Amino acid sequence: MGHLAAAAKSGRLLIGGLFLLAGFSFDAQAHATDGVTLDATYIIAISGLTIGRADVKGRFTDRGYAAAISGSTYGVSRIVSDARATLAGAGRVVGNNVLPASYNLATSESGFETSVSMTMRGGSIVGLQAIPSLPLASDRVPLTPASKQNVVDPVGAFVVALDHPGVPDPNTACNRTVKVFDGWKRFDIRLSYKETKAIDDGGDAYAGDLIVCSARYLPVAGHRTGDDSVAFMADNKRLEISLAHVKGTNYLVPYRILIGTRLGDLTISARTFTTTGTQQQARAD
Repeated sequence: MGHLAAAAKSGRLLIGGLFLLAGFSFDAQAHATDGVTLDATYIIAISGLTIGRADVKGRFTDRGYAAAISGSTYGVSRIVSDARATLAGAGRVVGNNVLPASYNLATSESGFETSVSMTMRGGSIVGLQAIPSLPLASDRVPLTPASKQNVVDPVGAFVVALDHPGVPDPNTACNRTVKVFDGWKRFDIRLSYKETKAIDDGGDAYAGDLIVCSARYLPVAGHRTGDDSVAFMADNKRLEISLAHVKGTNYLVPYRILIGTRLGDLTISARTFTTTGTQQQARAD
């Protein structure tokens, strides 16, 4: 159980938030030059102390998204251990509905490895391999077939698709509940609009408005009711996600994630955030 908890920390806090970051578009029939490509680097820090980074590369078209993310932490004064994680996800977009098709995760921490391979159709899980499997426990909330329906994976969870061009509506972007299945656990992330703020981080970073959403973590199934970390996250009122517009597209993706922890605020913040291409190229096809 200690290994599984450690894996959950590296996969969820280290990069779990990240892959919130990675919406990008892809269509099996699109050419490699279609759509908008996003290249971004995120810095992971606790109480202002840098503990890792993640690199994101994505592609957006008007028909779907796909993402590849690679991240790592490094041990600092025993606050965290060295860990690596890679994620990939792809799916379709219909209007403002995100419909994931595939999700893959691999993590490694102190020689302990985890992996998830998941395929989805119409919001339902149709293929799943998650290693290790959840051990039996009397206080574990059971996963049911319903737990794997009408859900998104961790990559698709925070890809925000807009059904029209122009200035994003912050209420539409934030005021919603995202139903997530990560291969082991089913949980909701309830978002609500907090504020809009203009930033200009200069250079290869982002300049424009950030839509800031407050977030709450709601465990649904697969978790243990006696798990202190689950209880802490469910009661955690210091969760925020700041969304940035991917220029040239009708998408928003996380630019900054804040998670309150017992060691101080964990932040995952974009250091670089650049785009190339135009979504209109994909529409022309």
